[in-house]
This record gives sequence, structure tokens and C-alpha cells, in this order.
Amino acid sequence: MAQSRGLVERLYSWLTPAWVVSPTMQAVRNGFLLCLPLVVAGALAVLCNNLPLPGYQDAMLYLFGPNWRQGLFALVWQGSFGVLSLPMVIGISYNLVLVHNQENPLAPISPAMACGVALAAFMVLLPPEDMLGYVGVQGLFVGILASVTATRLLLRLVTVKALEMQIYSEGSASASQAFASLVAGLLTLFVFAAIGIGFRASFGLSVQEAIRELVLFPVRFEFFHDMLSTGIAYVFVTHVCWFFGLHGTNVLDPLTRDIFEAATQANLLAQAQGLPPPHIVTKTLLDIFVFMGGAGTSICLLAAILIASHNHGSCRMAKISIAPGLFNINEIVLFGLPVILNPVFLVPFLLVPLVLTLVSFLAIRWGFVPLPTVAPDWTTPPILGGLLATQSVAGSLLQAFNLALGTSIYLPFVRLSDRLKSERQNAAKQKLLEIACNNAVGPSGKKCLDRDDEVGALARILAHELEIAMKTGEGLFLEYQPLVDGRSGRVVGAEALVRWKHPVFGPVPAPVIIAISEDGEFIRTLGLWVLNEACAERARWHDEGLAADFKTSVNLSARQLDDESLPEKVAQCRDYYHLSTPMIGIEVTESVALDPDALHNQVLNSLHDHGFAISIDDFGMGHSSLVYLKYFPVDVLKIDKVLSKDVTSSKISEEVITTIVKLCRALKIKIVVEFVENQEQIDCLHALGCHVYQGYFFSPPLRGDGMLAYALRMNAAADARGYAYMAPHEPPAE
Repeated sequence: MAQSRGLVERLYSWLTPAWVVSPTMQAVRNGFLLCLPLVVAGALAVLCNNLPLPGYQDAMLYLFGPNWRQGLFALVWQGSFGVLSLPMVIGISYNLVLVHNQENPLAPISPAMACGVALAAFMVLLPPEDMLGYVGVQGLFVGILASVTATRLLLRLVTVKALEMQIYSEGSASASQAFASLVAGLLTLFVFAAIGIGFRASFGLSVQEAIRELVLFPVRFEFFHDMLSTGIAYVFVTHVCWFFGLHGTNVLDPLTRDIFEAATQANLLAQAQGLPPPHIVTKTLLDIFVFMGGAGTSICLLAAILIASHNHGSCRMAKISIAPGLFNINEIVLFGLPVILNPVFLVPFLLVPLVLTLVSFLAIRWGFVPLPTVAPDWTTPPILGGLLATQSVAGSLLQAFNLALGTSIYLPFVRLSDRLKSERQNAAKQKLLEIACNNAVGPSGKKCLDRDDEVGALARILAHELEIAMKTGEGLFLEYQPLVDGRSGRVVGAEALVRWKHPVFGPVPAPVIIAISEDGEFIRTLGLWVLNEACAERARWHDEGLAADFKTSVNLSARQLDDESLPEKVAQCRDYYHLSTPMIGIEVTESVALDPDALHNQVLNSLHDHGFAISIDDFGMGHSSLVYLKYFPVDVLKIDKVLSKDVTSSKISEEVITTIVKLCRALKIKIVVEFVENQEQIDCLHALGCHVYQGYFFSPPLRGDGMLAYALRMNAAADARGYAYMAPHEPPAE
């Protein structure tokens, strides 16, 4: 198994040049995702039009008449698969321009204008007499090429200063951007028009038709001496086409008519004359035993995902795709996973159909399975299709064997895909954490939700699902980190910390939770949820015997302090749970800028007037530490890790802490030191006059029951021992 995994990873490495992971390919993948709603709608329409149930077909005929297939479902197909290349072109161009504008914020171009140019460039490459015939799936490959090439050319031309038109349009930035790239857009369109005219003048074909003929050339019947080699060539080229976005079945339709239909007719003629059929490889054999679930034997891929994948997104896609897949409709998985232009699945997508073609040929050649002589409807599900085509259970058994074989080939590639997706998700999570911890915001005033990259997409997913988690409580909880008085060993309080375990992305760091809540403008709702949970837990601790002087501190962000009704809401929550004021404290992070002349000052003073102790968290690393002490009511300063972690080795940190201690004594402000991790730190801090500590030396953050047990145990031991400087560390119980 390890050797198989290593081989698969080497294949992937060989098949993945730098361009595959470039912004261009990311734009193509995003284009596929943009098309996904149309793909789902089209797949369902095809299924509803071709559901192979006699009762269903008869009922539809009775209800809607003989032309029912040209009704509702045909219109849905026409508006989805029938024009699929158009949104694909727009989606790719749009995403390429977003990346450009993000990298060049001072010289953005209009995404709408770029999409229009890319769309026009695609249209001029199509056959003028049958443009509408190539704007669906069959035109997808040319659409991808045209969109990428035209947009890249446009982005290159807009950097040429001589082509720039600076026309200021009052009140419309988009209009100014469009004028600035007007000449570049015109040149791009004329270049593609020239290419289209040149192809027709030189070859008598449009670009779309030329590509189709190029694909057909190497698999013409006369190049092969037997139907097996012809069938293998047909299967291979069909899947190469599909992988690159060409509708392989449609492209090779002339080959199907000229070769496989002729082979089928020859078999029928021989059968009528009482002779053995001369051809084993027919279109019926390929449809029944190879193309199960659609191109690439996609139902095997779906089975492999459901068996081996731990990626929530892939599993969800497989579950959505499995019902259409059973009826041999696979566009959802091709576009949604995606399989098209995905190097991870290139090898199995080509290999599985080739292997199954050979296996099916040998099974019939050696007499294990009868030759399929009946062609069931193309939407007939596997297992049933084998039975109907061969009039034998052996046909169903061969289908089952092929399904198992194809699934086993896909399995290692599914595991590789999982690992690569996990690596990309972890990289996006790490980048999102860095952005969340940074105070910089974008042009719209948001940190992450307005980003047009994978990080922004992740942030938007998390923001949406965090709102749901606040309503359901699923995965969202609080942990509490103890505050310990080093002189007595008593636990005197705890800081409530919000935690979220996402079902797909795992634990989400608190800074990310806060950042997406602020960007999504539901930080107040989250803050009240945390407050309510902390108060409920503190009331339960009180009932379990935790002393009334134990303080649970709740963090507030600057956005929450914009709510002038906040003090009343906090007081109402405290009163609802019958808590005394010393049981609840308020923490404000000093690294977030507060305005002493605005509402923040009023709200904090009102909270202080209600009796809540105000703590400044992360003191020593933020904007204006001393200004906070001057303008805001402060009861506690929590010295940040930038000072505490190296206090034993840095003379500067020691001097700064000494100054803070002297200042706080003069102002009657208590001190808590964060990130205390060893006894040496405690000895040094104690000598400097700091006596209350928070950090992993005492305990990591604990859930409610663990926090209660730890505090009761530590306080009981401290009461029994009496006053003593820094009692021996007692870790929390498991």
C-alpha cells in the first residue's frame, strides 16, 4: 500500500508542472465552480427526460403529450448545458482580473469589461454558421483557451502606457477603469478576430472545427487492423477530450457512426444468418461495461470517494453526484470535484476505462460472458444494464467486477487528493490566521471577507457557518484559562475563551473567529453568546461551591463597544443568572485601538459604574498603552507575552515590567502576567512585584467541568497549606 501511494505521488509530481498550480489554473477551477449550479440543473433535466422507468415514461406521455421531452426539461437543459461555455468564459476572465486587481490595487481594470472582451474573443473563434451549436459543453475547451488567452493578452496590453486612455468619469470608478483599458480591449478582440479569419482562410475550418478534426485524425478506422485496438483508441481519445474540457462523445460521434454502428450491424447480420458475431468491441459493450456512471467510469470514482475520502467537501460532492451517476450522468462530478483539468485524477480517469475495456473484451472472448446483443437505454443503471444487454446474470457479474476493479484503481488517487486538499486548506487557514492577527484592513474596511482569493473564500465559508453555529451551538463552546495567585496558590479567576471546532476545517483559532465576526458584522451577537455562556457557567460553579470572589472575565472587541446599550445588556445577563458583580469581569484587548473621545469611553465608564472590573488584555504590545490608563477606567492590566516570555533573559523587558508595576501601584491597578510557562519566570516576576499569573505552567484552557474541578482542588490545597509563596505546581486532572 505504501509503495502504491508513493507511485501515485510520483505520478502526480511528474504531471504537475508549475502552471497547474498557477493563478490561471485557479481561475479555471473557479470557473468550473461558477458553472456548478448550471451543471446540476442540466444533469437533473437530462435525468428527468431520460429516466428509464416504463411507468414514468408512460405517465409523462399521458400528462404532457408526445412532445413532452421538448418541454420544461428541454428548456432547462438549453439554459444550462446548452450555453455552459459562456459562463465558463466569464468566470475564468473574472477571476483572472480579480487576481490582477489584487496584485495591482493602484491600476485596476474593469472585470465586467474584461469578461465582455473574453466572451467576444470566444465567439469570433466559433463557426459563424453554427455559433449556438458550440456555446454548450462541446465548446468548452475553446472557451477555456479563449478566456485565458484573451484575458492574459488584455492584462498585458493594459500595462502599455501608450495604449492607456485616462478619462475621468465623475461618480463612476468602473467607467474610468473601462476607458483606461478601452484600446487594449479593442486590440485583443481584433487579434482574435484575425486568428478566426486566418484559420478559415487557411484550412477552411473554424478554430473549433479544426480542433475537432485534429482529435479525430489519429483514431480513424483505417489506421487499425482490429476492433480491439480501435476500441482502445476510441476510449483513450474520448477521455483525453473530456479531461481537457471537450465533449468527447460528441467530438467522436462520426467515429461512432462510421465504425461502431457498422460493427453492430455486422453482428446483427451474422446473428440472423446463424453465424457467430464477428466483432466483440461494439458501442454497446463500451456503454454497458466501460462507461458506467459516465466518462471515466465515474461511478467508481464516486464509490472510492465515499469509501476512502475524509474531505467533507469531496464526500458531499459524491453524495450529490451518486444519484445522477447511477443513471450514467456524471457532469456534476466532472465539473464539481473537478475532474476536468485536475492532474490528480488524470491517470485513473484515463486508465480505468482502458483497463475495463480490455477486461470486458477478454471476459467475452473467453466465453465467461455472452456478447451484449441488446442495447438498453443509455440511462439504465449498472448491474441491471449488464443483465438486459447480455440476457444473462453473467453480464451483471462482469459489471460488478469492473466496478470493484475501477474503484480500487481510483482509491489511492482519492487519498492523494485528500492530502493535497488538506495541505491547501491548512495553508489557507495559516494565512487567514496571520491576516486576523494583523490590524490592517482592506479598502472596504474588512480584514478577510472581501479578499478575492482562497483565503477570502475560506473566510466567507467560516463566517456563514459560524452564524449557523451560534444558533445551533454545534461545535461552538468556551474554555477557561485559570488565573493563579502565586503567593497563595489559589485560583482567583479565569478568562473565558471562545472556541469553535468546525466539522470540516477542525479547530478555528480565536483571532480568526473574532476577525470574521467583525467583518461579517455579527460580533455583537457572538459577544452576547459568549457572555451568556460564561454567566451560565459561572452560576453553575457558584452552585457547586466556587467562592463568590472568583472572577470570570469576558473579552469585548472594539466593535462591541460601539453599542451604547452594551452595559445594560451585560447587567441584564448578570442579573438573569443571579450573579454578584465581582463574579464577572470585562477584558478589552489593548492591541485594538480605542478612541478615548468617542463612544468607547462612555461605554467602558458605564460598565465600570455598573460594578464590572475592567481589564486591559495584552498590555504592552498595542497602540497607546499609557493613553488607555489616562482616559479609560482600568482595574487590571494583563502584561503580554512580548514582555513576560523573556523577562529572565532580557534586561529591557525586566525594566519595562518594573516601570509598569510602579505605575500600577500608584494608580491602584492590579497586575496579571500572561504566558507564564516556567518556575524561573515566576521567581523573576515575583521579585518584580507581580503575583497573579496566567499560563500553561499552571494549566492550559479547560472546559467548564475541568475548570471547576481544578479551581476547587487548588483552592482546597491552598487553604489547607496556608499562606506560602508559590506553592508547588499541581497540573489539572486529566
